[in-house]
Amino acid sequence: MMTGRKILGLFVILIAVLFASCSVKQEVELSSDGSGTAAMSADIDPMLVTYLQSLAELTGEGGDGNLFDVDEISKGIKENPELELISISNKDDMKIDAEIAFNDIENLIKQSEENLNNKKVFSFTEKGKIKEIEIYIDIDNFLDIAPIFPFVEEPLFLTFGPIENQGLAEDDYLEMMEYALGDGGGQLIKKSMISTTINIDGKLISQSGGEVSGKNSVTFNTPLIRLLLLDEPIHYSIKFE
Repeated sequence: MMTGRKILGLFVILIAVLFASCSVKQEVELSSDGSGTAAMSADIDPMLVTYLQSLAELTGEGGDGNLFDVDEISKGIKENPELELISISNKDDMKIDAEIAFNDIENLIKQSEENLNNKKVFSFTEKGKIKEIEIYIDIDNFLDIAPIFPFVEEPLFLTFGPIENQGLAEDDYLEMMEYALGDGGGQLIKKSMISTTINIDGKLISQSGGEVSGKNSVTFNTPLIRLLLLDEPIHYSIKFE
């Protein structure tokens, strides 16, 4: 399901499994010099795996039987000089684990901006010693992130994503997923959560959209339903030095 196009951005692994995941946890270690690592673990419910595998067979995209091609994802990461693949594994499409390293978060975000024609989905600013990272995604710029996250243009994601379901009420969307996935499918989507913790090797100044989870740590929790509907913008920021 992944394409061969270059994959960029800090959350490169996350988006690849986002639609099919019930629980995504990501932890970012960010050093004062801008380098760091991002480790991701995604647990995928067997109900969703079975459903997506059936769709893949119907559309002829089943490939070798795996929904998530570790080799293809690895290739995309290795094509990016700003990223280094530390490890990646796929256990029966039900548990995906990966860890990447980056040399400079500023260069990584600038590279992303260039591939997005400077649309401010990601931004990095620096004033004196204070640095700020922002992420902003709404219904108007959602498809603009495709150069970084090709998965959003996959037919399956488009069908169940925010563009096709713009304006649909949450209850109606969950009812649709109940029909598509079977009994319990709607609640499965509703309880799915994307959790990202950023640990700063320095001083945390401020943040928005998340919760301070340690002296210099912030956790951003995004219910999957919010991304699938984008009925309100997703906006996160973190300032540190």
